[in-house]
Amino acid sequence: MIWVLSVWLAFADVPQPITQHWQHEAFETKEDCFVYLADNKIEMVDSILEQFRNYEGKLLKNFEFFCENKKVGLEI
Repeated sequence: MIWVLSVWLAFADVPQPITQHWQHEAFETKEDCFVYLADNKIEMVDSILEQFRNYEGKLLKNFEFFCENKKVGLEI
């Protein structure tokens, strides 16, 4: 199991928010994920606003970062 940093994006006039994984980072623990978030939050917020403030004609009205765990399977 790994932990990934994701961002929940809510747009005006869109009934369901979307979730995007942040970068290509994976963390061994939830704490590692939160430390990364704390250390990089300003740059991440700037990037979110730059990329998603007006995304495909929809205005961003809210966003939230969170850490979630994912199962990793090996392909043979």
